[in-house]
Amino acid sequence: MDSILTLLESLDTWALYAINHGLSNAVFDAIMPRITTTSFWMPIYVIGITGLLVQGARTWQHGGRRLVVCAAVMLLGILVLDQAGHRLLKEMIGRPRPYEVLPDIHKLVGSGGGSFPSNHAMNNAFIAVILSAWFWRLRYLWWGLALLIMFTRPYCGVHYPSDILGGAAIGTTAGFLTLRLLRARWPQYLSGQPPQSSQEAP
Repeated sequence: MDSILTLLESLDTWALYAINHGLSNAVFDAIMPRITTTSFWMPIYVIGITGLLVQGARTWQHGGRRLVVCAAVMLLGILVLDQAGHRLLKEMIGRPRPYEVLPDIHKLVGSGGGSFPSNHAMNNAFIAVILSAWFWRLRYLWWGLALLIMFTRPYCGVHYPSDILGGAAIGTTAGFLTLRLLRARWPQYLSGQPPQSSQEAP
């Protein structure tokens, strides 16, 4: 078991350097630190959620409730996940950031708290799952944005790839559990489901 864990840790470190050093270039060094900050992607979600609420209120009697529910689910989910990540998981696991224990890491942005899991990955994976359920045709856009934000974290030297995978797994699982609850209790508020999901809904 120890040898397996050592191998996984070595692969994790190798993957980090492959991203942080191997893909390093002047263009990414200028762009990635901007994308990774909440000041870049948070306004996108704030505008999107506000748009859902406004449009939902305007069309309340004609399907608008679904949009309001979508916005509410994202808001509540992010509040719970973000606090759980920062206050519980990071504190309990206590993994140091890569730049704290590894030499020659290109640290391009600031960070706080433990390394595992990545809240960026967790939150954005959750949002991608929820938005894909309501707006299935745009699923590649939601996941593309989420994956881009996830990629910036090891590139900027503040997370191991395993932090990203762990955070994405938690966020995705939370998203699907949320959808399962909604399909079981309030299926009328889900829209834009893929054919297989519609067949599974009660």
